[in-house]
Amino acid sequence: MQGLLLRLSALDADAESAVRVISYFDSLVRDHASVSALLQATARLVQCPVGLVDSVTGRRTRVSPGGAAERSGPPPESAAKRSLGSALGVVWMEREGQAHGLDEIVLERFAGAAEVALERAAAQARVGDDPALVELVLSADTGEAELTRALRLLGFGPAASLWVLATPSDDDRDDGTSAIAHLRAGGHHARAARMGDVVAVLVSLGAERLSETVEPLPEIVGRLPGTWRVGIGPSARGAAVAESWAGARIALRFTGPHPADRVVNWADLGALALFAAHVPQEAIAGLADVRAVEELSRRPYGAEAMEAVRALCAEGSVRRAAVAVHLHHSSLAARIARAEAVLGFSLADSAGRLRAHLALQLVRLRP
Repeated sequence: MQGLLLRLSALDADAESAVRVISYFDSLVRDHASVSALLQATARLVQCPVGLVDSVTGRRTRVSPGGAAERSGPPPESAAKRSLGSALGVVWMEREGQAHGLDEIVLERFAGAAEVALERAAAQARVGDDPALVELVLSADTGEAELTRALRLLGFGPAASLWVLATPSDDDRDDGTSAIAHLRAGGHHARAARMGDVVAVLVSLGAERLSETVEPLPEIVGRLPGTWRVGIGPSARGAAVAESWAGARIALRFTGPHPADRVVNWADLGALALFAAHVPQEAIAGLADVRAVEELSRRPYGAEAMEAVRALCAEGSVRRAAVAVHLHHSSLAARIARAEAVLGFSLADSAGRLRAHLALQLVRLRP
């Protein structure tokens, strides 16, 4: 601070204005402004785009004077830049034309405030890694005050829309770390905890916090590596997060090994969710259509016949289904005929295709 004040006398700009700049950034630090809030406040102050490179995550963010934020490439060559301490990253300011007299002061205070904001965010992340907090948030018995505090410690705002993901905990070494890494790379904020044989991942969309161009959640989840199966619960706020967790577990039951079945969104299930919630597994297992689908899958030609039935149910006609699976329509029709012989009903009309589609969905609910 002493060195900064000594340089004020060398500036052409009004010293009182410089002191106000210092006070402006000090107040942002004192009020615990987040990184995104700091970027927006700085862009408004200088009336030109500003940006930040977070060296930990590799994320580059640029904010315009109007407050719009976007993921960015490297800072422009013409931008004024300042490195942060402890190798935390770099801030920059894109002033067109001649620099203003206070730009050097602004850039220095901007960098100092960014260091504090990033360090606070890292500290909060370390506190928020406690899986017990995620369990507390997902419990239907958690009181409102406890829930609000747990969400805050996890880094979620009190009014944020949240989604819960459920994925099998097949690997004892994976507690959701892989899913969190992919979600954060896509601009989302995520926390995870192992809940019995399922890993729960709590997510808030990055678009609500910073960027309007963040990728949709199902697309990012769909790119998880290997044979990941994920159920996505409905959007929720506050105490309703427990309902999202319940929906995510239901959606997970409808997932399967087929690529099209790896990610299931509860919001897309509609009435099918009632079967998982209210129909006993024994009753589902006793359905003739379910038994027929299981028999078809066991046949030597079962995999290709099942794929043909799946495509026909999705597309509604043999020709469109053949295009979808890259077959000649006569070849697909032959596979459909084989499937019909095992299923015991025709797929030529919408009623038959509905039966097949329902059986394909319900067979996933078998233990």
